[in-house]
Amino acid sequence: MQFLNERRLRELVYGGAVLGGGGGGSIEAGLSAGREALSHGVPQIVRIEELSPKATIVTLSVVGSMSGMTGHHAYVQHAVALRRLTEIDNRSISALIPSEVGPQAVTYGWLESVALEIPIVDAPCNGRAHPLGLMGSLGLHRYPRYSTSTVAVGGTHEAHTRVELALRAPVTKASEMVRHAAAKSGVPLAVARNPLPASYVRKHAALGGLSYAQSIGKIVLNELSLGLSALLERLQRWTGGRVLAKGRVTSATLTESHGFTIGRILIREQNGSECCVTVCNEYLALHRNRASLAAFPDLITLFDFDNAMPLSSPEVKAGKRVAVFGVPRRRLKLGSTMQDRLLLRPLERLLNVKLIGSGALAVAVPQC
Repeated sequence: MQFLNERRLRELVYGGAVLGGGGGGSIEAGLSAGREALSHGVPQIVRIEELSPKATIVTLSVVGSMSGMTGHHAYVQHAVALRRLTEIDNRSISALIPSEVGPQAVTYGWLESVALEIPIVDAPCNGRAHPLGLMGSLGLHRYPRYSTSTVAVGGTHEAHTRVELALRAPVTKASEMVRHAAAKSGVPLAVARNPLPASYVRKHAALGGLSYAQSIGKIVLNELSLGLSALLERLQRWTGGRVLAKGRVTSATLTESHGFTIGRILIREQNGSECCVTVCNEYLALHRNRASLAAFPDLITLFDFDNAMPLSSPEVKAGKRVAVFGVPRRRLKLGSTMQDRLLLRPLERLLNVKLIGSGALAVAVPQC
């Protein structure tokens, strides 16, 4: 069992910013959420082996575009969603897990851990951030006759738009409905979903994903003052990744569509070559002059040359100097759904990008 504090918060958030690959919320929102939880008590993280195999674990996530999940005051209402979930599911919740690893996602469940006196489990659904809810559903999409409980909450009572959605449905249908509600309302939705026994979660989650993020966060915090070159050198040794490109952003054409932040980022390197990063909340593919360099679920992270910080996709602007760092998928902590290539097809249709192949820094052919 690990008791969380300010130091561990910073390590998890900064490690999550690297593993978020452009998504998973913002550093500011993650630090703000973690500090709010710490002001009320001490959240706890446990290994899944510390739980009974029959213990019920619930997944927490946020659905919406990246623009709605940035800044200090990104409003996440997991407590309300959890309360509704217990009402419709009629099960006692033993522990919580985040759906993914990102700078804000690593704090999902902190406040609820304090309030409900239950732990967070070091078993996120995925050890990196991902754009589709099904990618954080622990393989339940493979069981179309299995109905699961899902609650999504967003907006405030004072705002013009308030969303509360409670569902009993197969996970694919539930994911579609929550995404549609987020897209139509324009409000990021806090989601509590998929109550499952620990024995099932253990087979499908990214075990140790939070610890891995914390280790990367320690590197970032230790090397940040030494500059980007030192930081990337340490990350390369630790992760097995490498710098894929360096240059200046010539355009960052990102729009809100279908509840995502999508588009292209073009980078001009010093030798005149042009790189294209395809974005769907996260950085999904990278190519240079149409030659593939990396493709999701490989990790692609953009770093700011000036302050050595990992950048979320909305933070990338024309004129900014960046380094693109890639980590092969085999070196990441990934959930079982990342082995399912069928989940890539909706992204291919949405982005007009072909994600194919397997293994380290797999083949991608974006249509830039």
